[in-house]
Amino acid sequence: MPTIESPRNNPETTGLENAGPDVSAAAPSLTKRAVAGTAWSSLSTAGRQILSVASVATVARLLGPSAYGVMGMANLLIVFILNFRDLGTGSAIIQRKTISNTLISSLFWVNFCLGLFLAAIVCAASPATAAFFKTPDLIPILCTLSISFWLTSCGVVHSSLIIREMRFRALAIADLSAAVMAYLVALTFAYRGFGVWSLVFANLANSATACLGYWIGSRWRPSWEFSLDSVKSIAKYSLNLSGSQLINYFSRNADNITVGKVLGKAPLGDYQMAYNLMLTPIQNISAVIAQATFPAFARIQDDNERFRAAYTRSCMLIALISFPVMAGMGVIADPMIRSILGEKWVGAIRVFQILAPVGLVQSVQTTVGQIYMAKSRTDIAFRWNIAACILLVSSFLIGIHWGILGVATAYCIAFLGFTVIPGFLIPFRLIGLKLSEFARALLPQILITAGMTVACLGWMKLLNSIGAHNSWFILSSTVILGAAVYILSMLLVWPPVLEYLETVMTASGRTSLALLLTRAKGLGFRTAR
Repeated sequence: MPTIESPRNNPETTGLENAGPDVSAAAPSLTKRAVAGTAWSSLSTAGRQILSVASVATVARLLGPSAYGVMGMANLLIVFILNFRDLGTGSAIIQRKTISNTLISSLFWVNFCLGLFLAAIVCAASPATAAFFKTPDLIPILCTLSISFWLTSCGVVHSSLIIREMRFRALAIADLSAAVMAYLVALTFAYRGFGVWSLVFANLANSATACLGYWIGSRWRPSWEFSLDSVKSIAKYSLNLSGSQLINYFSRNADNITVGKVLGKAPLGDYQMAYNLMLTPIQNISAVIAQATFPAFARIQDDNERFRAAYTRSCMLIALISFPVMAGMGVIADPMIRSILGEKWVGAIRVFQILAPVGLVQSVQTTVGQIYMAKSRTDIAFRWNIAACILLVSSFLIGIHWGILGVATAYCIAFLGFTVIPGFLIPFRLIGLKLSEFARALLPQILITAGMTVACLGWMKLLNSIGAHNSWFILSSTVILGAAVYILSMLLVWPPVLEYLETVMTASGRTSLALLLTRAKGLGFRTAR
């Protein structure tokens, strides 16, 4: 991959004009880099997830639902403004076939100024937000959190260039370092009795450390040049993407806004905890693979046959992990929340159980955004998200009459019953992928996950019948049983996803892992016989 060079090194070109992907690059090369990227992203995500669990087990226990509810109210405005963070310029850098130093320097200064502007908006909107939720403490909290916008904006271009060049090791180091710093800050201030401010300071620590990491990891530094024409060249793509993300924000947060406004901060804390658990496979599995595959998809954006195959296989790999994780978490929600979070959070149990099927499906469906972006059809995504948002928000307004359980149920019905199929069909048309073919590719994982779920439910029912009520024992024994059933079933059936995984490991040079899969395959067949 060509590196970004200074114009002084070449009087005729920046060195970036051909820094875009070689569309004719061999598939094994892309596969190798994507697998390497997935490995580094997985390492980073695993580390951040461990820290997240540690934070929940320590910080959440110290602070309780009310502090998280206040932070949840603040996050509603913060996440809303984050939709304007880079106006889609980061994705445009990754998607474009060629980029110039003039373009990315221009985009850096756009983001630099945009970050300052958004920080000012958050400060200005803090009194209205505090009045809306009837929580005066939100004013200083939001004004402090606004600093993170500028910090984040300063790292947008650098992180996008790292992803474009598929240098995921540098990205993983930056992200993991940020997560470690955030956890240490949150834990330290929580123990010292700072309450919700522990989460505020942790947010700033995360943004500052990540930005510094991206600058260190990137080989590029901004120059003082700026070209309005260069910025305009990506305007249509980036603005449609930004608009789509904005609509998606309302879809994902209208329920939180409704709960916070109508029911207050404690119910919002329970609902948000359940909702965040529902996002687990999206944030820690789908996002990991998507981060590594999007640059690869951008390279083959004009080859629908390769795009279809690569996209379907990436979803198969996501489902291999996310389906059993999400289904399993839904089964063990009660002992999991009681054991890890404590009795303060029992109100989140039933909500999470209702949302678990949504998380399972979304772990795969969230990847369709890569199709829109790689094919430069963010305009279609924008229009579809408007329609889906109207439907979902309407369901929240109906469900709120029955509390947080009503909102969760309405969300589940609206999403699974009305938006799933068109949510797949519309982007699939861009690459000529049939929904039936896609469903067949995921069917083995669906069936094996269903079998694992039945086994775990039966085990928990048995434990209940014999009077076993220790949450930690129920949790650990069910997890072990579920993992054993799923892995053994995979070895016996040996679905196509494992064949593909074995091929990927071989093509990427990970011969030891490929050999391990081959031996597992032989063991599985011998056991079957």
